Amino acid sequence: MENQEKVQAPVVFRRRISRPLPARTSEVLHELAYGDGVRITFKDILLGLRHRVFGFTMLVFALPCVLPMPPGIPTVCGIVLALIALNLIMGRRRLWLPRAIAEKSIAREDLRRIVDRALPHLQRLERVCRPRLAIVTEPVGKVFIGLVVLVLGVLLILPIPFLGNIPPAAATAVIAIGVSERDGVVVLIGLLGAVVAIAVASAATWAAILGLLKLF
Repeated sequence: MENQEKVQAPVVFRRRISRPLPARTSEVLHELAYGDGVRITFKDILLGLRHRVFGFTMLVFALPCVLPMPPGIPTVCGIVLALIALNLIMGRRRLWLPRAIAEKSIAREDLRRIVDRALPHLQRLERVCRPRLAIVTEPVGKVFIGLVVLVLGVLLILPIPFLGNIPPAAATAVIAIGVSERDGVVVLIGLLGAVVAIAVASAATWAAILGLLKLF
């Protein structure tokens, strides 16, 4: 019996089929918080978010600052939010973040703690969310959203006294949910909250300045 030459089959690189994206932002957060591994990188969080990437990333970096945080964390979150805002202003379809930020990781336990506290409020808000007022979340609207989030990000970077970082973070979180769920009404509510946050931050800063002047 003659030896037959073995023909090696070519290697075919198939596109990996990803799991269906969960229907709501709260479900995405829950899956990430209770996934495998001790730590998770921001790059892993961003992969596969599709149309949610801008809103969801804003939410991830706004949520920690909705609660009182030690110095440093609001600054880092504010810088990232400002970068996301610049992406929106420039009309980018894909989110760009520096490698130094994308490869940073957070302990899964810390993420769970943040998600567990935010999830009930997020789920209540999602019950009223639905795609509407598309003009607010379309490219032109996103430029304006980017300008507002840029201001809110700068406020988070600044050392505003009297828990002054919480209102900008809360307003950003509401805007982020609206963008993620494509709900223009929720985005408008968040923008109204941004006006309040800017006013509160300005008042807190002015009060601190007056207090310092009285010491001299």
